[in-house]
Amino acid sequence: MKKILLMSVVALSLIGVSACSNNSNSTSNSSTKSSKTVQKKHWDKKKDQKLAKEMDKYGKNKKQTYTKYDGKNKLTTASRIYPDAFKKDTFKLNGKKISIGWSPQGEHHYDYDVMAIYNHDLTKNGQHRTFLFCWHKQKPIVLVDESSKGNVVNLHVSQDKSLNGSFSNIMNGENI
Repeated sequence: MKKILLMSVVALSLIGVSACSNNSNSTSNSSTKSSKTVQKKHWDKKKDQKLAKEMDKYGKNKKQTYTKYDGKNKLTTASRIYPDAFKKDTFKLNGKKISIGWSPQGEHHYDYDVMAIYNHDLTKNGQHRTFLFCWHKQKPIVLVDESSKGNVVNLHVSQDKSLNGSFSNIMNGENI
């Protein structure tokens, strides 16, 4: 009788240890799965199309034509070529060098992930206005390149409330 009781206690203990072991394996598997989750993509085709419509309206209001970087063919502005400029030139915002680059889905490869680029050449002698639509610190931001020729690109934040609002609404999934 003592042997049966002792064997029962041992068997229950082994079952309990086995259950705990299986539970820790499932915890381990779930943490492995969560570490393998894909980073959230902030930009998609639908948002890109909405921005294209907004930039078309914006250009008409300003009596300007904006050329969009399509992600395949280089965008030549009056003073630089995108996206090559991100690798060749130094980008500064408010006088400080920043990490910026082409990130077509906003996957957070840089401090400023550029998801869309629109350019308008004002004159043939290098004056241009290039909008860089970015994701920075979990927020949308529109940066503007109006720099003349050279390898330093001095950016500033767009002060255009309409353009900033439209981009913010698009990024937040709001209807425009």
